[in-house]
Amino acid sequence: MKIDHIIIHCSDSEFGSAALIRQWHMQGNGWADVGYHFVIANGQLAPGLHLPAMDGAVEQGRLIDADGELKKGEIGAHALGMNDRAIGICLIGVKHFTPRQLGSLFALVGELAHRYKIPPSQVLGHCELPQAGGKTCPNLDMAALRSLLGGV
Repeated sequence: MKIDHIIIHCSDSEFGSAALIRQWHMQGNGWADVGYHFVIANGQLAPGLHLPAMDGAVEQGRLIDADGELKKGEIGAHALGMNDRAIGICLIGVKHFTPRQLGSLFALVGELAHRYKIPPSQVLGHCELPQAGGKTCPNLDMAALRSLLGGV
């Protein structure tokens, strides 16, 4: 199906990486792969392991190609009812994100929105979906993010 949304998430953990979330999703949930297409690190890769160079690093999660459609193997597992048409991006963290993470998020969303012709109105936080079940994820001011994207 054609990619027409970007959904922003947070990991609800103070540490992590695409590899660790992949492990959580595959072992804990029995999924075929990590649920997100991209993960933005905060430098805290594991308890007690902080690597400042990884702060803001954009890591590949589930692979997608450049054709503008999500097909079998590319469809994420991050937003019930939207997985077959939305790119999932996960920020490592709970409620506080580093300036580098936010800069990387803005750049990544801007690039993806341009590539796939996704208007700012279709960049959503997980909490904004009807199926979110009261979650506050990603704990960001999504209206402010969309406003900034509108100026790009």
